[in-house]
Amino acid sequence: MSVSVVAHPLGWIVLGAAGYFTYRAGKKAGKKVEEDIAKTSLSDRVVKGAMKTVYRTQKGVSECLGKAKEKYGSMWAEARTEENATSS
Repeated sequence: MSVSVVAHPLGWIVLGAAGYFTYRAGKKAGKKVEEDIAKTSLSDRVVKGAMKTVYRTQKGVSECLGKAKEKYGSMWAEARTEENATSS
């Protein structure tokens, strides 16, 4: 006649130990996966942040140069015209 594992105190100890070790193994595996995800996402976030900064800077410089070109473009054309007229 077989005795149920749950009915014997030694069975409870075996089940408890197996559950505890399963819990610990799962916790370690989960922590490792979590750390890997955090490392990857942190580096991705840093690269993405750098790209955004470069883009914002490029956009700002382009706008600034565009405004300067508008402002001084006509003056440059006038100066060239006047210089060509006086040197001819």
